Amino acid sequence: METSEPRPPKSISDNVPVHEKQLAIMKLELLKKISFFKCLSPEVMQNIIAESKDIFLNDQEILFYEGSDNCNLYVILSGSILIAKGPNYTKHVTILSEGECLGEISLIDQRPRSASAIALGDTLVVEFNEEIFHKFIFPNTEALLEMMKVCSSRLRNDLERMSSEIQQVSNFTHDMRNCLVPLGTAEVFLDQALKILCGTEDNHQKRTGWDKVQKGYNTMLSVRNNMITMIDQSLATVKKVQSKYIKGDFDILGLINETVDEINCHKDLQGKPIYIKSGAKNSMVHINYLDIKRVLQNLILNSGYATAKGGAINIYIKDIHDLVEVSVEDQGTGIPEDVKTLLLKENYTSKPDGNGFGLMSCTEIIRELHNGKIGFESELGKGTTFYFTLPVVKSDSREPATTAAAS
Repeated sequence: METSEPRPPKSISDNVPVHEKQLAIMKLELLKKISFFKCLSPEVMQNIIAESKDIFLNDQEILFYEGSDNCNLYVILSGSILIAKGPNYTKHVTILSEGECLGEISLIDQRPRSASAIALGDTLVVEFNEEIFHKFIFPNTEALLEMMKVCSSRLRNDLERMSSEIQQVSNFTHDMRNCLVPLGTAEVFLDQALKILCGTEDNHQKRTGWDKVQKGYNTMLSVRNNMITMIDQSLATVKKVQSKYIKGDFDILGLINETVDEINCHKDLQGKPIYIKSGAKNSMVHINYLDIKRVLQNLILNSGYATAKGGAINIYIKDIHDLVEVSVEDQGTGIPEDVKTLLLKENYTSKPDGNGFGLMSCTEIIRELHNGKIGFESELGKGTTFYFTLPVVKSDSREPATTAAAS
């Protein structure tokens, strides 16, 4: 959704030629339709209206931003307001119209806004600040109870919508697993072809290139098995099935090489050599193998997207006390200051076909499931380095190694 540059709200008197008395009557009639206002006496209602503020919004103008400390309550007198989440307002929550209120949750819990409010067309709202709430509504228990009912109703609607979305994802995930079944048939055919290429039968001779076919076959099996594991984990999460999170001791250097081999044909990595440099004496880490591979895939592909053709991607491994740090360095243009605060916290993406889930997934895997740290360093014009740490497996020291994998 495209939005214009936000402008400061203006007084209704500057924009709408409505007689003050007529406007007051309009407000009173609309407020009477809202449960927690109609509990109040006519005198209190008149006082609230007198102390309220009228705000006129042009189309696409922002009433308040997600994360802002604005805790005022608003009622829409005319027009409509889009409630949306995300840095680009891509997640549409709902659309509120004439006579509906917004902002009551932040008014009650005094926490930052959970979403942004954007005008759809010319919109007129009336604003009630915290002082009005505490002065006129807070002392009235009936009004407070009605406000709680409004909040409860909205939370129930949100939960129902979330439940429906989760069910859709669950159904889709289940069907994805079924889509992988034909790979079993492909596996049989490839296995037969490999026997011919490798000369394992008496009447066959080993053919040139059999090793490349074997490598592709092994990669296909690995990706297929990883996909099935991830799908099963997702279905178990949706079904609330308790499953053990399995970790083991693995060589992070070997995992990085394997990951690069599997994804270096991706369009964002073509023509961009990937260099893997290890200065770690011990690269054995205690991890969930598949999840750390997911982290590496996300970070490497993001670096490939940021790096121009001809540029290189560097992957470093080094010791930090009882941890191993892995960093992925691109040769991109760097991350703007206003975006830095969103990364690792929001579903932000700069890719036209992206959804921003990758970095959120990396953050959960490293911080919550491996008790590690994940972060980044970036400078405009010089590129960005993402890094994460993992617990090392104490063993005999190893010689530093350096490998390279060109895509």
